[in-house]
Amino acid sequence: MNITSTSYLFAQLTALAMLLLDPYYRTFRGFEKELASFGHKFQQRIGHGDNRHSDADRSPVFLQFIDCVWQVSQQFPNAFEFNEHLLITIIDHLYSCRFGTFLCNTESERVAEDMK
Repeated sequence: MNITSTSYLFAQLTALAMLLLDPYYRTFRGFEKELASFGHKFQQRIGHGDNRHSDADRSPVFLQFIDCVWQVSQQFPNAFEFNEHLLITIIDHLYSCRFGTFLCNTESERVAEDMK
């Protein structure tokens, strides 16, 4: 495991800890804020728009995060303001390329490209 993958693992664990410890992040607004600040390099990790299919930076870290959220939401469904339908919708749009949120690596890139 290299430094880059370790930092994404740390970001994922931090996001999950916030979800578990603070009820705000289990609301629609809080979860949306957490997704935006997750620090996931969507373009690099998912690889939309490039042809480097064997790139070592490709990784299902975001899918793993969504799966972890789903696992916790199944254990404590009354603690969440959302359910698996939102999580499935997020994954659907991750691969639909419909929203800029999942096409860039950083918030500043999304702003520079005027993606929403």
